[in-house]
Amino acid sequence: MARDFRHNDDGPLAPLNLAGYLTWLAVSSGPLLRLPSLTPDLPTAAGLVGSLGFLALFVWRSLRRAPDWALDRWLVLAQVPATLLAVAGWRDGLQPVLMIIVAAQAALLFAPRSLVLVLAIANAMLLATLLTMWPTGAALRSFAAYLGFQGFACLLAIYALRAERARDQAQHLAAELLATRALLAEGARAGERLHLSRELHDVAGQKLTALKMQLALLERRAPTELAAGVKTLRELADELLVELRAVVGTLRRSDGVDLHAALQALVRAFPQPQVVLDLPDELRAPDLARAEALLRAAQEALTNAARHSGAGRVTLRLAPEADRLVLEVRDDGHGLRGAPPGYGLTGMRERLEAVGGTLALDEPVDGGLCLRASVPAGGAT
Repeated sequence: MARDFRHNDDGPLAPLNLAGYLTWLAVSSGPLLRLPSLTPDLPTAAGLVGSLGFLALFVWRSLRRAPDWALDRWLVLAQVPATLLAVAGWRDGLQPVLMIIVAAQAALLFAPRSLVLVLAIANAMLLATLLTMWPTGAALRSFAAYLGFQGFACLLAIYALRAERARDQAQHLAAELLATRALLAEGARAGERLHLSRELHDVAGQKLTALKMQLALLERRAPTELAAGVKTLRELADELLVELRAVVGTLRRSDGVDLHAALQALVRAFPQPQVVLDLPDELRAPDLARAEALLRAAQEALTNAARHSGAGRVTLRLAPEADRLVLEVRDDGHGLRGAPPGYGLTGMRERLEAVGGTLALDEPVDGGLCLRASVPAGGAT
């Protein structure tokens, strides 16, 4: 089972990669500098091929930004024979240190049982190689030291991976809480606007209409000296009623839940990949339930893009289409690659269907993945 980590996404200058380059330079610089004075024989050639082959494989893996677990594993496994060639060829006692780099990478790529099997086979071959070079006692003592360092490197890599996961989970949880708080606050404001518009229309509007009618009747029956004043009052009531209807209309136009603040809070938790928001100013979800369904769809899509797609850029777009409100999340990663939808996507689809929405996944011809979540734009679901 592939481990969830983003080591390659940091590129060749990631901390583990830099440590690998420095370690390779430390153990290989001596033999490479002595190369002109060495006899051009088979051991020298083996050492050179092994040392440079290890570096090439390590750099290849570190330069890859999109995770391909199978290829990453093979690149790490291929470093084992390269290390053994360097050990057998240079015979300087430093080359087994390269197996520590192999162990650290393997700890990030293999499940625990597979990791133990891989390292057991690799170290059995390393011990056999050392026994051909040195006396048994010296070979065993050196091998025990190398094995201990490998275990230490594996534990450090695993703890670093767990710390990275915990940090990501904390960031995403904080973003989810901020987004939920923003959504609830906007939902409360939307409820207040709706209540106020109804009160103004149903109570104040009706009373103003009744007042205007009474003033019109009074104007016709009032003495001449009072008619002008009553007329002014009726006109003021008319103007007030018109202005009241304009206010109610403005409140009605702002009915619904604005997703801007919630989506912006959510995006802040994803420093990688780059997220571009395309949100119209006036577009609102009809109610809190549909707004939350769209927000959770955006959260799941961004999480998948950050963890699994190897994407460098994600575009999140919200727009009306016919009688629906559509959220589109498009990334430039490697797509599904035939993998079935996970529990996150299944839960997203169920949440959308509960409010009359739909979910669709598409892999564009130019690469990446496009997720489209839609909900009805108005009316009860």
